[in-house]
Amino acid sequence: MDAKVTQTSSAILDIVFDYALNKFNDSVERLSLGRPNFLAVIDRFVLAGTDVKMCLPAFPFKSANKVEKVFGILPDKAEELALERLNSMCARIKDVYPPGAKITIISDGITYNDLLNISDRETWAYGESLRSMAQEKGFSNIELARLKDLVKFRIPLPEKMEEITYVANATNFRHYLLNQFGKDDIDIDHEIATNPDTQMTYLGYRRFLESDLRYIFGHGRSNHSYKRGVRYLAKQMLIRGYAFAGAVKAAFPDHLRLSIHQSTGEHKVSMSLLNTKTGYTTPWHCTVAQMLNGDWISGTMSDFMKNKALEIVHENGRPSHFKETAKAIFESSASDHSPKIEATAIDINGQTTNFIAKTDVAVEKLLRIESRDACGYTFHTSHIMSR
Repeated sequence: MDAKVTQTSSAILDIVFDYALNKFNDSVERLSLGRPNFLAVIDRFVLAGTDVKMCLPAFPFKSANKVEKVFGILPDKAEELALERLNSMCARIKDVYPPGAKITIISDGITYNDLLNISDRETWAYGESLRSMAQEKGFSNIELARLKDLVKFRIPLPEKMEEITYVANATNFRHYLLNQFGKDDIDIDHEIATNPDTQMTYLGYRRFLESDLRYIFGHGRSNHSYKRGVRYLAKQMLIRGYAFAGAVKAAFPDHLRLSIHQSTGEHKVSMSLLNTKTGYTTPWHCTVAQMLNGDWISGTMSDFMKNKALEIVHENGRPSHFKETAKAIFESSASDHSPKIEATAIDINGQTTNFIAKTDVAVEKLLRIESRDACGYTFHTSHIMSR
């Protein structure tokens, strides 16, 4: 192998690893296990002088838990941040390898949605809105696959997919998927017990299903009965997941395989779609909030709603994300005997917010903000107030 090719492939993989799932103590070690396999895939693109092609099964639909976790059924700022992150990764690759890189997102929503009480129409709406978002935001390094890219339909699908066509063929897709790529003799309990990747995916499914389905299947059941049902659904997802993985491998055999699931790291790169220090890394399971210093955090809608320092930001007429407000974060509960500072926060639209804060608290907070116009605010302090 040419040394230049090896060096370039290694540089590309290092960039991909910068965006990998890193919330576990052994994350680095896991990535190193798959490095030889991943480099072999990238080498082929570099040798040919073509863009590095990657594929990522992800972005199924918004969580079924609309009470606690998400705003609604459509993508919001969380998805935008995730797409921007993937697009930026490809842009960085172009800096070290001019042909660049492309990521094909393969939504797996239609594979599982009926198990989670998500309608085919809702799944369609999410996917189409995601396509529009990627196009409107100029994320040119991202492509989104269609149903016909994965399975062969007996009756060819129309070139232009529409909602009615999609819904009419959703059940057919699931049938064709299992018929073409499923395994009738699969022993899923054995797979969970003996395959570390399957076990980690299974545990991840159980974890999110317990919170996602609480307000759908949790009523009128004992906790034991509910968790037993969740375990059953998780195994059904795995069975379909095996078929879906087979379809992805057949349709994209030469692509670098990315994943949103924790894995051993040998066969696919586990990715972190949200660059937040908080727990959620998949945008369809959470909402996001922007703090005064510009950082983003992820969490459940209900938790953010309880935080008086956050307010909901609307985009295109619907909730998009949360934003830390200047007034709430700076006002102090100090006693009346404490000296205070009067200040004004001005947002990008010229609207002003006046607030009063304990002097040392205000100064400390202001110094902590790296950019004085973080989150669209500029700050002006006026005078110290006596008691």
